[in-house]
Amino acid sequence: MAGVAYPKRAVQQNKTSSRSNATKPIRAKRAGDIDYTFLFIVILLLAAGLVMLLSASAPAANRIYGNSYYFFLKQFACAAVGLVGMYFVSKINYNTYKALAPKLMLICTILLVLVLIPGIGASHNGSKRWLNTPVIEIQPSEFMKPVIAMYFARLIDSGKYDLKQIKGNLPYIGVLLVVVGLMLMETHLSGAIVIAGIGVAVMIAGGTPIKPVLVGALILVPVLIIGVHALSPVRWARVTSFIDPFKDIRDESYQVAQGLYAIGSGGVFGLGLGQSVQKYSYLPEPYNDFIFAIVCEELGLVGAAVVILLFAALILRAIRIAMNASDTYSSLVAIGIAAQLAIQTILNIAVATSSVPNTGVALPFFSYGGTAILTLLLEMGVLLNISRYSVKD
Repeated sequence: MAGVAYPKRAVQQNKTSSRSNATKPIRAKRAGDIDYTFLFIVILLLAAGLVMLLSASAPAANRIYGNSYYFFLKQFACAAVGLVGMYFVSKINYNTYKALAPKLMLICTILLVLVLIPGIGASHNGSKRWLNTPVIEIQPSEFMKPVIAMYFARLIDSGKYDLKQIKGNLPYIGVLLVVVGLMLMETHLSGAIVIAGIGVAVMIAGGTPIKPVLVGALILVPVLIIGVHALSPVRWARVTSFIDPFKDIRDESYQVAQGLYAIGSGGVFGLGLGQSVQKYSYLPEPYNDFIFAIVCEELGLVGAAVVILLFAALILRAIRIAMNASDTYSSLVAIGIAAQLAIQTILNIAVATSSVPNTGVALPFFSYGGTAILTLLLEMGVLLNISRYSVKD
C-alpha cells in the first residue's frame, strides 16, 4: 500500500475486520500515556502566538476600538476555551468521532451553504466566510478541516472503495469537488486549497497512487484558476501580484510589498519585541495573514528560524503519532491533521515572503481568529488521544 507504513498491529486489524475497530475500544498501555513532547510543543507555539498577536495587533486595536488589548483578549478567551476543550477531547476515545464522521460531514456542508445566504452569512473584505451568531461570528470552513480527514479516514477504513482503482477514488473526488466548489463561492481560495490538501493527503496515505493524483492536480489547478478569475477579478489581481511585488505597491501588491519591507528591516536579530514599524498602518491587518512578517521584523532571522523549527517539530511529532497509531483509522486522521498543519504553515510563510501568490492563509497558533484557534486546539486534543493508544515497536 502506498503512503503511510502502518504499524503491524494496525495492518493486521484492518485485514481481519476494519469495521471491528469502531466497536472494540483500544486500551492504552497505561493511564495518561499521551505524547507529552507533542503537548509541550503545542503549549510553546500557543504562548508564542499569543505574545506575537498582542504585539502585532495592539496599534490596530487601539486605533479601531480604543483598546490595545481588544484582539488579544478575544483570542486569549478562545484559546482558553480551546485548551479546556483539548483536555476533554484528549480523554474521549477517537472511535467516537469515527461513528459521528458522516453526520459531522453533513452538518459542516450545510453550514458552508448557509454562509452563502444573505442575512445569515457575514462578509468581510469581499469574502463570505462567516456565520452570524448572537455571541460571535463562526467560520464553518475551520470545522471542515478536521472533519474531512475523519470522514475520509472512515471511508478508507471501511474498505468499501478500492483506492488503487480509479473508480474507487471517484466518491472522494466528488466530495472534494462539492466542498471546494462551496469554498470558491465564498471566494475562500486558501481554505479550498487547505481542505483539498488534507483530503488528498489522507487518500494517498490510504492507498491512492500518486500518479493519478498528479494528473488530477493538473486538471484541478486550471479549474481553480478559472474559478478565482471569474468570481473575483480583484482577488485574481492580488493572487498574481507575487510575480512582481513592487510593480504596483499602491494597489494590488501593497500588502505583499509592505510584508517584505517588514521582513527585510528585521535583519538577523530583529528590532525587538513590540518594536515593529510596519504594524503602524503600513501593513494591513498585521495580526492576521502577514503576522509572520511581524515576527521577522521584531525577532529577526533568529526568531523566525526558531518559530519555523517549532512548527517543524510539531508536524514531525504529529506524523510520528500517525506512524505509531494502533489502527488504520486513527493513523489516517492523524495524517490529515498533520497535513493541515504543514500546508497552512508552509503556505503562510511562502505568502509572507512572496514565494507563492497571496491566498490569505492563516498561520496556525499565531494569526487572529477565534474559530481557527478553538478548532485547532481541539484537533491537538484528537492527536493527543490517538497518542494514548500508540504502538511502539
